This record gives sequence, C-alpha cells and structure tokens, in this order.
Amino acid sequence: MTPPSHPIDEVQVDRARELASIGAGHAANALAAMLGRPCTMRVPTVRLLSADRVQAPYVAGDTAGHDRMGVFFELDGGPGGVVALLFPGEVRDRLIDSLLGDRGSDPEIAESALRELGNILVSHVASSIADTIGDSVVPSIPVLAMKDAGSALASLLAPRATQGGALRIETEIADERREIRGLLVFMPDDVEAPTDPHPA
Repeated sequence: MTPPSHPIDEVQVDRARELASIGAGHAANALAAMLGRPCTMRVPTVRLLSADRVQAPYVAGDTAGHDRMGVFFELDGGPGGVVALLFPGEVRDRLIDSLLGDRGSDPEIAESALRELGNILVSHVASSIADTIGDSVVPSIPVLAMKDAGSALASLLAPRATQGGALRIETEIADERREIRGLLVFMPDDVEAPTDPHPA
C-alpha cells in the first residue's frame, strides 16, 4: 500500500492511536498467556515525524543502544504499514531462556522461537485491528534482527514516509516484574481507514 502524501490531521492521529492501543492490549494478553504471568501495556505515544526524522529515537526503551532485537512485519489490508516488536538484548536472552531452556544455545532454534513469538503477538495485533475496522489485515512473514534492530527498522520505515509526514506509534509491553519488556511500534500507511465497521 502506498502511504498518502497529504498532511495528517488530529482525527487521523486519534484513529491511529486507537488502533495501536487495541492491538497492543491484545499483544500484551498474548504475551501473558505465553509467559504464564500478567502483562500490561502503557498508553501509546504518537509521534508525527517528517520524512527525514523517521529514525528519531524511541520514547521508551531507547537505552539498549545497538544491542536490541527486533521482529518486523508489514501489514496487508486495513491501515497497512509496519508493526515491529523491539526487545533489549538482556530481554532477548531472557525470552530465549524462558521459551527454550537449554535448547536456546542453538542459534537457529533460538531465532526460530523469536520469530514465532513475534508472529503470535503481531497476529493478535492484526486480528484486533481487523475486527475493529471490519476489514482483513494480514501480517507478512516475520523479519528478525538479532542486534541493532533500531537501525534495521528505520531502514524499513524510511521509504514509507511521505511529504505529509509519518505517524509512528509506540507503546511498551511488560510483565509485572519488568523482567520481560518490549516496545511495540506501529507505523500505518493509511490512517484514513475507518475504525467503526457500522457507523451511525
């Protein structure tokens, strides 16, 4: 989907925030089910960025530097765009240990498990957005970056920014002890997508 080039207004920002909030809530519930303990999400932060500022630092979780793992997806249908999950390096290692135990020492198995984790969480995001707007939303095959995920994500997002700017919505998902915490990033292509399938 080609992003629109017109300026983004407040109504579109609110729509994007709503979709991101709903998606993040479902992702947090899915992560809680996988970990066997409660997980919560923070209120999403919406940033309107110019095309040359898509690589701006993230509001939360930006202390990881280059040691950050990420799983990236493109969305087909509805608002389109990109959804990413970013985890600091120490959280990546905890996830591998929690999901795989001793088997996590095999890099191929570890990477496969992290892709599957991302696939499960983002599938919940896409499904909840689809239910909200009454349209089909399908995530792509996951792309994994074991390190320096912020730079990899910026390279993916940059071509999607337009003269009208780009929306980047960020929300943190974490367990109650904050041992597992990650950043859900959503950059929709089309914020004109309706949020109510049955308008009054």
